[in-house]
Amino acid sequence: MVININAVAFSPVSNDVESGDDDDWVVSTRTVDIDDRVIGIFVGYLTRVINKEDNGKVTVGHFSDDSSDGGDAGGQTQERLERILDLDVDNGDGSDYLEFEEISESLKNRLIAHMDRRTSRGYLFIVQAVNDDEPFVGILKLNVVESEERPILDRDTRQLEYEEIENAFPPTEDLQKGCTYPIFDPLDDDNVFNLDGNVKFLQEDTNSDYFEEFMRCVTSSGSREQSQTILNGLSGINEEQDGTVLGPNEVQNVRTTIQGTDDVADGATVHEAAEQALGEDYDEDEVDNMLYEEGETEVQIDPNNTTKYVVYDLDGIQIKAKMSDVDGYKIDIQRPENEGGEYVVTIRGDDLDQDFQG
Repeated sequence: MVININAVAFSPVSNDVESGDDDDWVVSTRTVDIDDRVIGIFVGYLTRVINKEDNGKVTVGHFSDDSSDGGDAGGQTQERLERILDLDVDNGDGSDYLEFEEISESLKNRLIAHMDRRTSRGYLFIVQAVNDDEPFVGILKLNVVESEERPILDRDTRQLEYEEIENAFPPTEDLQKGCTYPIFDPLDDDNVFNLDGNVKFLQEDTNSDYFEEFMRCVTSSGSREQSQTILNGLSGINEEQDGTVLGPNEVQNVRTTIQGTDDVADGATVHEAAEQALGEDYDEDEVDNMLYEEGETEVQIDPNNTTKYVVYDLDGIQIKAKMSDVDGYKIDIQRPENEGGEYVVTIRGDDLDQDFQG
């Protein structure tokens, strides 16, 4: 698969950029030439977003109809992105290129409106590209190193020389924030991405709500993180009701229910798993409230990419085990028979080792 970039527009973004000041500008490849090597780096950025596996750095966005803050609803955002896909930036009169810049400026202004003093200054890049002849939009928010000093070795003269780099963008592997519309299957055949949605987000630095909100998206976490959040939530419900966390059998009930789906597990699957784990204490509204409070109302879990481990903590002694081993035999937990009693943890195995640390 091959990515080709047709057009790039970019502009400074920061919460202190105001209309008409020196940093209020948008330029594009209509008027600025970009070296092919630089284009190659941007292809690398986009490839990284598309190829990134379903993990905690990735979220999937679904366009929201909420415009309560006076801004565009998700449908209008989608219309703008679709318009970018339709633009022919190579047409003779340049009118489509000008429209591309206008849409890029509107996205820049919206991102700035969602930034505050805590968000880092950077540059917003809007990219029209094709992936094996399928058009897509890439959006990148990149921070720059304003000034960096370092010694450089001249291998011919074997002399150490001084070099100062200013306004450098990150290497491909240090991409801070990016998203693509629509969502593609990974270009790398070794990766599998089964989650559905409108926009795929990758935030390698920190997961920031503002970057998703400026796209007018409601997001769901990656499968592994989402299944972990839901397991912790169900365990919390069980603890409130029975005074104890989910036991091995209940953990296995949740695990097998989610992993037993033929397709991506959804909210109905979570309710089925909750009913299996909580038994007669299951309450549909309580589980829905938990999902809402955890920000996981859009449930999408790839059954092949769920939580791998569970950690039990008993008076500061931690027991970490694979989810598949928490089955009531290899690891069994006997709950106290009465209030104030003791837990008894049984671990069965054929090989014992130890490691002293700290």
